[in-house]
Amino acid sequence: MFSAILLSGLFAVSPAHPKKTPPPCHTLTENQLKEDMTLTENCYALSGFVTVGGHITVNPGVHVVVGSESTISFENDGTLTAIGTADKPIVFEGKDHTAGFWRGLNFQTNSSKNQLSYVTVEDAGEAGEDSGAVIVSVAARLAMDHTTVRNATGNGLNVLQRGILTRFEANHFEATGTPIRAKAADLAMIDPATTFANNKKNHVLAYFNECVVSDDATWRALPVPYRFACSPEIKGHVTIEAGAHLEFDSNVGIDVTQDGSLSAEGTAEKPIVFTGADETPGFWSGIYFESKSAKNLLSNATITYAGQDSNISGGLCIGVGAAAKVIASEIAHNAVDGIRVLQNGTLNADAETSNRFHDNKVNIQREN
Repeated sequence: MFSAILLSGLFAVSPAHPKKTPPPCHTLTENQLKEDMTLTENCYALSGFVTVGGHITVNPGVHVVVGSESTISFENDGTLTAIGTADKPIVFEGKDHTAGFWRGLNFQTNSSKNQLSYVTVEDAGEAGEDSGAVIVSVAARLAMDHTTVRNATGNGLNVLQRGILTRFEANHFEATGTPIRAKAADLAMIDPATTFANNKKNHVLAYFNECVVSDDATWRALPVPYRFACSPEIKGHVTIEAGAHLEFDSNVGIDVTQDGSLSAEGTAEKPIVFTGADETPGFWSGIYFESKSAKNLLSNATITYAGQDSNISGGLCIGVGAAAKVIASEIAHNAVDGIRVLQNGTLNADAETSNRFHDNKVNIQREN
């Protein structure tokens, strides 16, 4: 009898501990966000088109839960400083974890206070060219590092006309429509420590507005291609790193102006690729040198599917009185000429033998 009681005590089921209910989110209103404030609680909630007019500081570990089709727009004097840590990231997320559930963070102020560091922005970014989970609007500025943008229907990051990225380091873009849409002048800010995964269009898009590179710049070798929907006008000196991959939409190309220069030095193991977004001869315009700078150099590069049939075209075209050196490169599948040299243009004498030409109508065409 005693042993039975003892055994029943040993195998008695302990009462289950009640599940802890997460603390409620504190509701934020637009009136509150017109003033300076610091978000210190674990969770906040907001919805609608919210115009922020104060300086908002967000502490590490804070979650902001956003309602359907909502926008957080920093206007007038509105700014955001959201600096988390690796262990305590700050999270802006949708109430529902559906791609594009809310519209995103829209920075419209030119302030050094606009900072995202160790932040996750997810479930934002509706479809559309001017959309974005994170938007740097006209003449606004943003510093962004160690930030994840995830689960966007449209653009992850969208930098509009005269928008400025003051810092961009080690960010991550995952499951977006297009991870980054930026101006040609912004490309030098994109660092190779930034990573990309499972995006619908897995490239960095340079779009049509302000397709001018006025300052000296380096385009780094990224884990994804650059995609040009515009023809960058190079007015400074642009260096392209070994291993970089550049794709071009139809009828666009690179214009190295009289004041500009271009150096693209790859290696045998890491060539620099210039190619069309579609593998059709003549799909894109090619590289056009107007300058006679001694810095104009292509080495260990490939130029393919360019060379539309025009007076100044070719996979690579050296304009009137311009100059460039092309060595150890592959020039192929161009619609007409591999290289075209216009009047008084200068191409290195060994170009025919020091490069690999194939599947062009003419390898090198020199104009008298």
